[in-house]
Amino acid sequence: MTAARATANRAAGRNRDLAMIHIAAQQLGMSDETYRDMLWSVGRVRSAKDLDLPGRDAVLAHLRACGWKDARRRPSPYKKGSQAALIRHLWTELARAGAVQDVSDRALRAFVKAQSAPHDPNGQGWDDPRLLPRPVASAVIEHLKKWCDRTEGAKS
Repeated sequence: MTAARATANRAAGRNRDLAMIHIAAQQLGMSDETYRDMLWSVGRVRSAKDLDLPGRDAVLAHLRACGWKDARRRPSPYKKGSQAALIRHLWTELARAGAVQDVSDRALRAFVKAQSAPHDPNGQGWDDPRLLPRPVASAVIEHLKKWCDRTEGAKS
């Protein structure tokens, strides 16, 4: 790793830590005075920008002990731009429109299995949209698009 890349990685980590500290303080409802007092008692600084790595870690540990939960988003299991992601998106849109009652992955998998069974030589179908062969995924997508169109037509 080059020195420039190492410096960039450290800076990115520092910025991420500082952002998490500020988000945590805000979510815990700390006033500015309380926030600065906490920084002083935990990290011996008055501003988070003056914290070194151990200080940032200590402050984050303290904020977690105060009840803050780091709610990082889980990455989607569906690769952006994939047919499976489009299937999931259309399913979610149908749920928002009230056409499907259950937006869960379990319900989507049951739907995909039922729609893909006629295309499966074994007649079983695929229950995971990520495993569908391209032509089968296209057929499921077209079915969902037509369903969306009918749902929008019923609303008008």
